[in-house]
Amino acid sequence: MNIKKKPSLWQELKESIPAYLLILPTFIILAVFLFVPFANAFRISLYKYKGYGELTKFVGLKNYINVLQDEQFYRAFGNTFKLIGCDLIFSITIGFILAYVLFKGIRMKRFFNTALFIPYLISMVVIGCIWRIIYDPTIGPLNQVLEMIGLGNLAQPWLSQIGTALPSIIVTWIWRTIPFNMLICYANIMMLPKDQLEAAQMDGASQWKRLRYVIIPHMIPTFVTLAILTVTNDLRAFDLVWVMTQGGPGGASDVLTSYVYSNAFVSQKFGPATAASIIMMVAMIGITVILQIVKKAGGKNHE
Repeated sequence: MNIKKKPSLWQELKESIPAYLLILPTFIILAVFLFVPFANAFRISLYKYKGYGELTKFVGLKNYINVLQDEQFYRAFGNTFKLIGCDLIFSITIGFILAYVLFKGIRMKRFFNTALFIPYLISMVVIGCIWRIIYDPTIGPLNQVLEMIGLGNLAQPWLSQIGTALPSIIVTWIWRTIPFNMLICYANIMMLPKDQLEAAQMDGASQWKRLRYVIIPHMIPTFVTLAILTVTNDLRAFDLVWVMTQGGPGGASDVLTSYVYSNAFVSQKFGPATAASIIMMVAMIGITVILQIVKKAGGKNHE
């Protein structure tokens, strides 16, 4: 009886050299563009730094403590998660409903399919400029329409009030993200095996029951994936907020990224700004890991 000898550690390493050589360019790119900048950012977060000159005044973890004691940081943190929560609920839901309507078939389907996706093709800066005009209290069409239909008492300076600035931005953000969610949902509904729908129809299942018991369970992994993409994308929200309100009035519409930008480039507090960005990155990684765990658990249950 021939017993194969277990290869030595050197033999295993020698056989793995080609594989290591293949991943070496990727590792170098990650080191140059990810690991080294992160190490430098962490170093800056330990100093009092104005963005120029040498790093001389070491303050240790004081920047992190100051950020975690700053009320505006928590307001920006809360605003960011309000944006994420509304985006998760409304954007994915509306995107799925539109995808289902297109799947069922409507007149001029190709036109609506293209027209509904157009907002996603426009840059955030342009969208911010357009909606800033829409919300304008004097020339904006929103207030003019409210006046025309007899709801002039609702007309107000939408982006200049503490109570309406953030909701106005959230509405604009959702309007822009709906088309992407719609497209992904539509593509996944089209991948649903037709025999399942036909079998449910033959069994006498109504349209609502086919939607509830066949289509929606099939879409659960897609919804989780869209949730992950939504969270990671919304945590980086900046350009739209900055174009529309610059975080105002009084920081009422600040999100984490605009908070970091204001501290770094307006107040020239690069140490606290870098500390806040690292805290934001840790939060992003933690949320993404949790969502990935949920996705895997959901995938197992779906199987």
